[in-house]
Amino acid sequence: MDYPLVHEFELYPFDAFKTLLDHEVNRSRRYGSPLTLVHLIVETNSSPPDAQHGAEVFAINALNVHLRATDIPCRKGNEFLALMPSTDEQGGRIVCQRLENLFQAEAQVYDKVSFKLSAFIGMASLPGDRSISGDRLMKNAAEALEHARAKQLINTVVYSEMKP
Repeated sequence: MDYPLVHEFELYPFDAFKTLLDHEVNRSRRYGSPLTLVHLIVETNSSPPDAQHGAEVFAINALNVHLRATDIPCRKGNEFLALMPSTDEQGGRIVCQRLENLFQAEAQVYDKVSFKLSAFIGMASLPGDRSISGDRLMKNAAEALEHARAKQLINTVVYSEMKP
């Protein structure tokens, strides 16, 4: 499968991401390899649209620099997804901690626009029974993200650790 990257931001389009997600879930089931999905959103405390755009560009750059070449980053509206093949929950935590450290800087300046950045991160991994689908993995990561956002948590929320 050869999908072109969106050259402006170097992220996969969502439909290509979804196809790759389904492929990676099937591959993970077949070979018993781990798979982790990170779902994040960035927000600013500033109302000008330039600030939100700057925050999103900052997030895109962070994903491009801090993910491996084998990881699959995607933008879905104002949210970001990063599929990490052959990455277990512990490896996903390490990546999320790196991202948290980047996003928790005092203030960001992008293209002469200063803003305070808040990032909320949810993460889900394939369980040991391998019965989960790509859609379910996305739903789990989205639930973890929404929990982080609702509680204004600056640390990553891992789906497997959420209390029902």
